[in-house]
Amino acid sequence: MIHHTIFPSEWIFMDPHRPPERQIRDVSIGGVSMQVEVLKNGEARILRLLSPDPRHYLNPRLQPGNRINLIPSIE
Repeated sequence: MIHHTIFPSEWIFMDPHRPPERQIRDVSIGGVSMQVEVLKNGEARILRLLSPDPRHYLNPRLQPGNRINLIPSIE
């Protein structure tokens, strides 16, 4: 059987009675929509970009795997 979907296989085949191991959220930071894994101390790791703007994909700061702050800072 072939299963075609836009969702990650972890979502499709996860056990509904077991809590998820990772905390994944969709966020918008600086006008860029992305999916992140929430880490400790207000940080997150970028999993993938959801933005329709191709310029966001060329920004090295927004590459998957990079860590970002979820808590806004005053500069």
